[in-house]
Amino acid sequence: MKILVIHTFYKLQGGEDNVVANEIELLRAGGAEVELLSFSNEDKTLLKLLQIGFNYQSYTTTLAKLKSFKPDVVHIHNLHFSGSAAVVYAIKKANIPLVMTLHNYRLLCPSGSLFHNNRLFLHSVYGGFPWKAIKKGVYQESTLITFWVALSAFVHDHLQTWSALDQVILLGEHSKTLFSNSKLGYLSSRMVVKPNFCYPVHEQQQGQQQPSEHFLYVGRLTEEKGVKVLLEAFAGTLLPLKIVGSGPLQELVIEYAGQNPNISYLGQQSKEEISQLLAHTDALIFPSLWYETFGMVVIEAFAMGVPVIATDLGNMKSMVTHLHNGLTFRPGQKEDLRNKVMAYWDLGTKEKAVFRENAKFSYLKYYTPEANLLKLTRIYHDAISKHSYHL
Repeated sequence: MKILVIHTFYKLQGGEDNVVANEIELLRAGGAEVELLSFSNEDKTLLKLLQIGFNYQSYTTTLAKLKSFKPDVVHIHNLHFSGSAAVVYAIKKANIPLVMTLHNYRLLCPSGSLFHNNRLFLHSVYGGFPWKAIKKGVYQESTLITFWVALSAFVHDHLQTWSALDQVILLGEHSKTLFSNSKLGYLSSRMVVKPNFCYPVHEQQQGQQQPSEHFLYVGRLTEEKGVKVLLEAFAGTLLPLKIVGSGPLQELVIEYAGQNPNISYLGQQSKEEISQLLAHTDALIFPSLWYETFGMVVIEAFAMGVPVIATDLGNMKSMVTHLHNGLTFRPGQKEDLRNKVMAYWDLGTKEKAVFRENAKFSYLKYYTPEANLLKLTRIYHDAISKHSYHL
């Protein structure tokens, strides 16, 4: 099978970029012929933003690639913003089956995250022109830019641009339910859940049974990631916490680490260094306040037999099962998080071993490369079948 993967890279490398690279590697290892057509937001940013509704250069570039490569199916990951919906029109013109993974909520709201001012923002989900989002400046805190992004999305909603999608991949059940009940509900019959995957680790890297040295947070240091809740939950306790990452709340993390000897801030770390930290971790903490579409660090922990203590919110509900492969707590509730962490810390060796076994089993059942390749290949075949039916 010949597959063309299309992805727009952000200025700063993120999780989506890693997912794209992993899937291309996986597909090639499985015998597929894969090429990547990439766009970038790196230069001429203002010009590309002005063309967010339809970037003609992206349109012609895509048509040329389709003509030269002649793929059996196209898989889009990200079009924002230099790719633009023009890519979809090029694929539609070439009459090729189309799959798209929704890594965020950009098709529903200019925010892209359904989160603003430290709380969920769901006003744009169900349709209509998103005046409230514009007034609040949910995209880059700018009413003008939010208006421009919203106008583009509104036009494509009315043109039903996204009806060209033959299969739509969501990364979790909550995302599928949310999109199915949204203004894109007309695509619900084409929506399918396929989580991301990660590669297994060496046996010697897997989580230690005892003694464990610390709890661990890995991620961006931002409001929506629940970093403030995390800091307040561990402050004034003897529970050892190590924090890895960078972001707007970095100074706050440094301040808490200076006042609380149990909290250590390690800054950015390499993938290998994070693996070593996970290998000696009692549990990973995942305190997000927004509807995470997926948490790569969660399945990386599971792959090493490390349980996760996460908010009972969004797709985390289907990834972390309370009292099975981890514990869950109420979003934004520092006392509940602290109580769950203390309860897990106090468990005996045998009880923790069961959690670790369940975490590893979760990885082996849902998040391995082999399981992902089967699902992805099935989705491509279904897209080809549905495309023929739609003709």
